[in-house]
Amino acid sequence: MLERLEARTQQVLRAVIRDYILRAQPVGSGKITKKYRLDMSPATVRSIMACLEDLGFLEQPHPSSGRIPTDSGFRYYVDALMEPKPLHRDEKAFILNRVQDAPYDVGVIMQETSRALSYISHCTSLVASPRISQTVFERIDLIRLDRSRILMVLVSPTGVVYNRIIGDVRGLSQKDLEHATEYLNRHIKGLPLEEAKEKIVEQMEAEKDQYDRILSRVWNSSRRVLETEQADVYIDGQSNILDYPEFSEDLQKMKSLLRAFEEKEIMLQLLDMALEGLGIQVYIGGENQVEEMADCSLIATTYHQRGVPLGTLGLIGPKRMDYSRMIPLVDFTAKAVGAKLEAVSYTHLTLPTIRRGWWCGG
Repeated sequence: MLERLEARTQQVLRAVIRDYILRAQPVGSGKITKKYRLDMSPATVRSIMACLEDLGFLEQPHPSSGRIPTDSGFRYYVDALMEPKPLHRDEKAFILNRVQDAPYDVGVIMQETSRALSYISHCTSLVASPRISQTVFERIDLIRLDRSRILMVLVSPTGVVYNRIIGDVRGLSQKDLEHATEYLNRHIKGLPLEEAKEKIVEQMEAEKDQYDRILSRVWNSSRRVLETEQADVYIDGQSNILDYPEFSEDLQKMKSLLRAFEEKEIMLQLLDMALEGLGIQVYIGGENQVEEMADCSLIATTYHQRGVPLGTLGLIGPKRMDYSRMIPLVDFTAKAVGAKLEAVSYTHLTLPTIRRGWWCGG
């Protein structure tokens, strides 16, 4: 498809999309000829726009109106015509300050990232926390918090720490928990959670010794927490969508979209699409595969720690969002999150800070 458009046709399509991004109004041939200094007559531009309509890149909402880009038109623009704009240094500084100054708590990092991203973009931001079920674990610690609660600390090789409180576990001393910890660490190192759970159950069934009593109590309590584990989604800037006339002037469309923002599963479904590709992923209109998102675009990518993909983040906005600015913004933010997570390690957590609640997802 990229080879079908000659240089002049690309020039006209670029001008139409740029103007539509700015004004959200159908674009006429005479206006863009003068505004974008196209080296051709309005009649030639009008003829090219008609050709672009035949190709499915433009459409005419009303017989007497100008033309607007279709999903295919936006796709061609993003893939072949868009020129990324470098972020302003103040924007970079704002993102870095919000992310780097966040406490050593993965949940807080995700929340601050989402807030910063929505503020700079004036779109709706989504940040998914690392998925614990896909994480390979280096070690586990069990810490007695009080008479009935235990803190389970799961540490990945990349240094990301997951903490979950296990309730209603009585009668086990810290020494008992240390014995259980030693046993568990011999069997879970290098395994993702799903495999680690199966391995531990197999070992518990095979070995009927003192560890079985301790492990069965701890594991049966913790398994209920871990088996229902999902990535958290931090969403911010939902109301930003109201500032775009294509939504604010259509009450039903706006309500449907806001309801979708409230559905965690839908948001995770959108972000999970980015895990299937490399680099920045852009999903335009119907490519989102979510009915409520038919008039939106999603820009998403993964964030990494030491080369390991941990989760995804992105922006939702109208199809006419400024891709040339938003794509570099999403990319820069993902790298900032990865750099922050490089500094997050178990050494930053001490028992007093854990007791006060500074843990991921606690």
